[in-house]
Amino acid sequence: MIIGDALYGHFEIEEVLEQLILSDEVQRLKDVHMAGPAYLQNPAWDETRYEHSLGVMLLIRKLGGTLEEQIAGLLHDISHTAFSHVIDLALENEADDYHEKIKADLIEHSAIPKLLSTYGYDYEQLLFDDQKWTLLEQEAPLLCCDRLDYTLREVHRYFEVPLYEIQSFIEDIQIIEGKIALKSVDWAVWFIDQYRKVVIDFFYDPRNICSYEWMAQIIRQGLADQALTMADLMVTDTAFIEKIKLINSESIQILLSRLEAPVSCVVCTSEENYDIYQKKKTRIVDPVLIIDGQLLPVSTVSDEAKVKVAKLRSDSERGIYLKFI
Repeated sequence: MIIGDALYGHFEIEEVLEQLILSDEVQRLKDVHMAGPAYLQNPAWDETRYEHSLGVMLLIRKLGGTLEEQIAGLLHDISHTAFSHVIDLALENEADDYHEKIKADLIEHSAIPKLLSTYGYDYEQLLFDDQKWTLLEQEAPLLCCDRLDYTLREVHRYFEVPLYEIQSFIEDIQIIEGKIALKSVDWAVWFIDQYRKVVIDFFYDPRNICSYEWMAQIIRQGLADQALTMADLMVTDTAFIEKIKLINSESIQILLSRLEAPVSCVVCTSEENYDIYQKKKTRIVDPVLIIDGQLLPVSTVSDEAKVKVAKLRSDSERGIYLKFI
């Protein structure tokens, strides 16, 4: 099977990866949007967990990762609920890790263990500790294939960053001691700028914020009224919307209609009267550089990078206040 990706090129993959991709569990991710319900506000925000999962797998492959780590990369988001991280807002889970909490249980009750066993793999060894895969996952502010893929994919699609820039950035990557490092200060600063576009400009776009707020309210109320169960969230976005449409609740139907209508609001300060306040998980990056054989955060060798990282942190920690007009 040959897999093609706009960012990374074409690859012929092993049969185990092919069969995992064709599994119901991975195919479901074709209708689970990365930006949650934001695509209801802007249909162009249509990136899916499926695209991202294949992208992470292929980037690991491109950077020399093992087949086992590619499998872990492909399946790292397998337990995301409908509308992705909106469940974390609904449950007031500031760690944004609900999908990680349910991952083991979901996998154990799926066809994945048997499929992996057919090819000689132990699913617990591969899938229950993503931190063991150093290309796939690293604690912020380090780079990892998960963080790289959604950033590069979204700035290309939503901010028109050209492919040649993205590919030139990837060429600057070097793997040192199992970690993703960069050779150039310029490319490290470039990535900080791209990451900001995603986690500040995009994540805090008022349409994104409002869509999350209203869908979270729907889920919260549906669960409280027992019109929804947590199991109802383990479907696709489309199926979950259809489920919501059948709920006999005027307030839920009003919220659903808001999701599909244009948002009219302004950003305000905390001192002003506001209708929505939302703070997402604090997200920063500080790529490491290879300097004289050492790995050093770019913020320690570049004043420009130091300022950008500090600004990214402060803006991410502040959150956003919105007032409807």
